[in-house]
Amino acid sequence: MSRLKLERVERCLQQGKAKALELGVEAAIVVVDESGRLAGALRMDNALWITPEIAQAKAVTTSAFRATTAELEERWKPRQLFAQSIIGLGPGRFVPTKGAVPIVEDGEVIGAVGVSGGIPADLDHQIAEAAVLKD
Repeated sequence: MSRLKLERVERCLQQGKAKALELGVEAAIVVVDESGRLAGALRMDNALWITPEIAQAKAVTTSAFRATTAELEERWKPRQLFAQSIIGLGPGRFVPTKGAVPIVEDGEVIGAVGVSGGIPADLDHQIAEAAVLKD
């Protein structure tokens, strides 16, 4: 069983930061492990104070469902009652909107990266995708 290591967490944060700078986005980037526990985070200088909480909730959602939040957003569009039920399970804990991507190692989800700060949220998703790339 693969586990999320600190080296991978740091790489995700730095790769995400580089992409955010490239896109001109002041973002928060959060990494969680496979159980949704915080593994690492950063908030850029001018990112809103709330962005780390939003980024973490996106990452938790991705780790719980082992899918990107972009996929979940589409999957749950016709199932609004279900989506609201999930959000209600832990108020503030789940945010199924674009901006989080699983970290996959040997075909297994070992964590997730969540991003908040981009407008539109497609920018958050681009940053999260860049963050999880392996060298």
